[in-house]
Amino acid sequence: MSRVGILTPMANPIVEAEMRSLLPIDYVVARMVSEAKASEQRLIDYAEHAAETLRQFGGMPLAAIGFACTASSYLIGRAAEERISAGLSLPFLFAAAAVRAELGRRGATRLAVISPYPPPIHEAGLGYWRAAGFDILFDARIEIGSADTRSIYALDGSAALEPIDRARSAAPDAILLAGTGMPTLAQIAPAAEPPILSSNYCLAKALMEAVDAG
Repeated sequence: MSRVGILTPMANPIVEAEMRSLLPIDYVVARMVSEAKASEQRLIDYAEHAAETLRQFGGMPLAAIGFACTASSYLIGRAAEERISAGLSLPFLFAAAAVRAELGRRGATRLAVISPYPPPIHEAGLGYWRAAGFDILFDARIEIGSADTRSIYALDGSAALEPIDRARSAAPDAILLAGTGMPTLAQIAPAAEPPILSSNYCLAKALMEAVDAG
């Protein structure tokens, strides 16, 4: 039986909960840990120390690894994503890279981005998507009342409803609910027009594709 591994931020309870619905195969989770007080540095640490986090699996046979933290990619950039992935011996899929791949398959170039991040990380995210060639027609921040990204995990599934309604009026090719720690299962609609996608949905799909390819 194929099994995948998932790396999730240490305080994030959402990834495991959503993957129970999104992944039809067995998976195991390792928590990424950082002692940094600032959210931005924690997110960078998660990515830069990914190889160390993988030691928690103890050499367990895994078909692929999913890195379930979109914001880390926003802060380190695509070149660092590719460097980290290339340095590992099994398929290592960043959530942001999985989103890029899914948007590419759909031919989506005009994007609406809804995120729960504090302003600096939200802006870094917009820069990441623009650098990847996407035209941002609409963006919105869901307020979490703190500069600490761990506050995201207190959101409920209704937080994105109002900005989703506003995003539709911009007529994007796709609406992205960015952030693996924001509950999105009730809102994702891959077959809608425009499709509503999430970081966790795209990562789960990419993991299954890696399993099938293996």
